[in-house]
Amino acid sequence: MRKNMRTRTIISLILAISMLSLPLTAFAKKGDKNFRRGIDYENAQQWDKAAQEFTLAVAADPSNMEYQMHFRRASFNASQTYMQQGRSLAEQGDFVGGYNAFRQAYGYDPVNELAVSEMERMLRMQGVKEGRNTPTGAKTGEPLEGTYAPTSQTTEQSGPTQMRVINYQGDLKPFIRSLAEQLNLNVIFDRQSFAQSRPLDINLRDVTTAQALDYIFLQEGLFFQKLSRRTILVADQGRRPQYQQLVLRTFFLSNMKPTDARTLVQQAIPPSVGRPQTIVVPDDATNSLTVRDTAENVRLIGDLLQSIDKDRAEVVMDVSIYEVSKNDLLQFGNQVGTPGTSGTFSIGGSPGFSLLTDNGIINGGAGRGVNLGAFVGSVPTALAAALVIPQSVFTAFQSRDNTRLIASTQVHAFNGEESTARIGQRVPVQTAQAYPFGVQTGAPSTGTGGFPTGGFPVINYEPTGLTLKFTPQVFPNLDVQVKMNIESKDVLGASTLTPTFIERTITGTARVQNNRTMMLASVSTDVQTTGRAGLPVLGGLPIVGRLFTSPTRNNRQIDIVISVTPRVLRAPTVTPRDEEMRPSGTLQSPTTGLLAEMVREADREDQIAAARAIPRDANVQLPDAPVEVAPKTTAVMQSTPLEVAPKTTAVVSANNDSTPLNIPGATGFAAATPAVKQPAAVGADTRRSEPVDELQSFIPAPKSLVSERAAAEVAAVNTSPAGNQNAVLSSMPATTEASLNVKSGTNRVAQLSFVEADSVLKVGEKKRYIVQLNSDVSLSLALLALRFDPKVLKVNTISAGSLISDQASSATFGQSIDATGGVCLVSISALNNKASIKGTGELLIIEVEAVGAGSSTLIFDEETVHLVATDARDVTTRVLHGSAIVKQ
Repeated sequence: MRKNMRTRTIISLILAISMLSLPLTAFAKKGDKNFRRGIDYENAQQWDKAAQEFTLAVAADPSNMEYQMHFRRASFNASQTYMQQGRSLAEQGDFVGGYNAFRQAYGYDPVNELAVSEMERMLRMQGVKEGRNTPTGAKTGEPLEGTYAPTSQTTEQSGPTQMRVINYQGDLKPFIRSLAEQLNLNVIFDRQSFAQSRPLDINLRDVTTAQALDYIFLQEGLFFQKLSRRTILVADQGRRPQYQQLVLRTFFLSNMKPTDARTLVQQAIPPSVGRPQTIVVPDDATNSLTVRDTAENVRLIGDLLQSIDKDRAEVVMDVSIYEVSKNDLLQFGNQVGTPGTSGTFSIGGSPGFSLLTDNGIINGGAGRGVNLGAFVGSVPTALAAALVIPQSVFTAFQSRDNTRLIASTQVHAFNGEESTARIGQRVPVQTAQAYPFGVQTGAPSTGTGGFPTGGFPVINYEPTGLTLKFTPQVFPNLDVQVKMNIESKDVLGASTLTPTFIERTITGTARVQNNRTMMLASVSTDVQTTGRAGLPVLGGLPIVGRLFTSPTRNNRQIDIVISVTPRVLRAPTVTPRDEEMRPSGTLQSPTTGLLAEMVREADREDQIAAARAIPRDANVQLPDAPVEVAPKTTAVMQSTPLEVAPKTTAVVSANNDSTPLNIPGATGFAAATPAVKQPAAVGADTRRSEPVDELQSFIPAPKSLVSERAAAEVAAVNTSPAGNQNAVLSSMPATTEASLNVKSGTNRVAQLSFVEADSVLKVGEKKRYIVQLNSDVSLSLALLALRFDPKVLKVNTISAGSLISDQASSATFGQSIDATGGVCLVSISALNNKASIKGTGELLIIEVEAVGAGSSTLIFDEETVHLVATDARDVTTRVLHGSAIVKQ
């Protein structure tokens, strides 16, 4: 019973104390628990977990500066840890894992622009590994698209081209005119250049018409000047100053100085005979460069500036100094006598004991002699006492010092600029003694620090601590070459005005890989000192000698290690396009544009104009199919009989290149072009001239009105070479038997997705989003509505992708852009014998421009998206959205 009472009493006391201490938790520091956990993770070098705990601590108490400091440090180190992990995974070929690591690094440190560049590189490398299109829309192995307009030599052709074989001997002028007519171009000839007949003899194979004209211009020393979309002027190269049109363009630079860009442009495109100096005007206020030159040279200058105007590299230098010093001093023994300051050794007695020697006092006229009383006075001489009992001091002293110094400093620096950091304090040091009026007064005596008294001390403050100076240079492979000056200065004895300083200085240049630690200096010092002072013979004995002398042993060990770790935050991104060779013309003539590129651009503009002519608001209404159900249980179909005309083959030229030339005066010309066969023409019903309403190709009968036996006899589609004919239910005998399959539409899925779902842009940057269609069902109509944030993005153009434009009879394409409302409407129609849309490929190409900071999603409105199959059956639509993040 007593035992139970004691147990209950103890439990009651514990509960009472717990309840009384419960209000004390209100006075606890907010976030202290998470902060302590973060400190533990920080000591264990687990920076990601430490950053998470410090984030919770900062959320609990945002005003705590200690929490903020540890949170910033842990976030930066966690980001660099994931950067190192991502690079390791990329070297092993795991680009998906590397992308995830770089994404986590960017999440911990949003300032780390290098993580964004590495994420894009991982996407490109993964695309190359899988052999698919790169996220930027370019084919694998092709140059990436840039901000400026690409050169004509690197622009890919949009469609298939027809190759020709050209043999011609005759006059040049009519031949140029004939080839230009085939390209639907107007040609104006310079009167002075073509005043006389110019013969031409040429033989070309596997070339297009536009390429043939370019080669002829190069051979004959001609050039063309574009006057309009379909009009050119042809003249000699000597007439270029008269006809060559100059353009003016302003390039806004992001990182380069305008003066440096001007020097680069003028040296890259120097003036020569026939090539005047490019006019370049820099503007420091807007950090821009205005260029006046030919259109081709301006385009070339734009590509050059795009390759050079890269982000300035930024790096954080992490310097760590480790110093461990040990000092062990031992002195044990009986010291007999005291060593003097002048090198003599005294064992006792009164000083000045002397008889008739030269040390006596010489009195004037008294001769030589010794006056002991003048020295010792009334004190008797202690010579006998000193010889019998000498002076003795017993010494037992030991001193051990262990010092550990760890200094870790992180310094941020730009590429090519010196960054300095000084951490420490200033110590007062007396360097001189000043006297009033420059004259020393009074009897001089030695004061503190060895300076005489009677004046004013001159005090200087010497800097101590750690001084870092770095000048980094970041290379494209992220190696960092750093020119450094590291100086560490400490005070050994700060209690006096004349202390002793310890200095360590390292100056040099080193090249280190990113996120790799390199040891700059390692110093190891081991000093062992032993000594004794006493009687010569007795003090040297092994054991008995300690009775006559106290030996001293002093051991000092100093180990110093200095390491540096560069951590690149931002580096210039070098793409394959930056390493391409670009033609810059000859020594006498500048870069000349290609006629083939001009023709492609004109055709593209015509296609855009034709697309804009289509009504933007298209209302499509599918008529209901007339269904007549007979009173009997048998449902049959009657279709109008068709009279199919005999098949006829129409030979149509693939393009105008195969048109024979009729040139007067020509001795011979041959254009070999393979003929293209079009599908056979099919005759329609001659008994019916009125248009037939387009009905649905498949009409299932109502289940409640048709029996199971009749369902097997439902009317089927009557196929013919002209296409599927519509079916009408009637009571006539069945002409074609068909079964009703209710599960035929289970796998009819069409998916719309963005090739690159997430992108990070800067204000003013343009981006092309590619909408990909993956459909196993042939589509005849597509109505799409794209929504975006107009404050963040601006849609410039929407063009048809390769899935539409590559078709022989491409579908009708229409689009409407509402910039203020943030809505884009797109209609694609394959009706009226147009080629249906089916397969996997690029459906749309959307060009957007970042106009404001923020984030915006590219969403297809599922309520407005309508996909209609060619057989009018149901299609399941799946939509995957995209997003864009815009930064300043």
